[in-house]
Amino acid sequence: MLVTLDDNLDESTKIKIMEACGEECPFTHLQDDKLLEIKNSSENESDLLEKLSRQWRVKIENGNVYVVFDKCYCPLVNENIEGASKTLCYCTMGNLKKKFRLGFDRDVDIQMEKTVLSGDDECRFRIIV
Repeated sequence: MLVTLDDNLDESTKIKIMEACGEECPFTHLQDDKLLEIKNSSENESDLLEKLSRQWRVKIENGNVYVVFDKCYCPLVNENIEGASKTLCYCTMGNLKKKFRLGFDRDVDIQMEKTVLSGDDECRFRIIV
C-alpha cells in the first residue's frame, strides 16, 4: 500500500492520509486513559509537559518540546527498516497530534525533524506548543 501512496500521491496528500491513520492506531506508547490520568493530575500545560518528560518520551530542550523515540517502534516495520517508507512516520505524527490535542484541549502543530526510516539515529518530533 505504501508503495502505491509513495508512487502516486503528493506529499501533502500522503500526510493527510497517514495522519488520519495515526489518530486511530492502536499501537501507541501512551494509552489515552494514561494520558488523561496524567493530565487530570496536572496544574497546567507546563506541569503536564514536565510530567510527560518523566513518564513518557517527551524531552524539553532549550525551551522546545520534543517526542523522541530511540528506534522505529511501528509494528508495520517489525524492526526491518531496510526499504521501509518514511511515509509511515506521518502516522506517528497523527498519533502525536491526537495525544497533545487530548492533553491540551487544543490542536498543536508537529514538525518531523528526524526519523530512523530516513536514516537518522532517532525519531524526533517537535511539538509546537
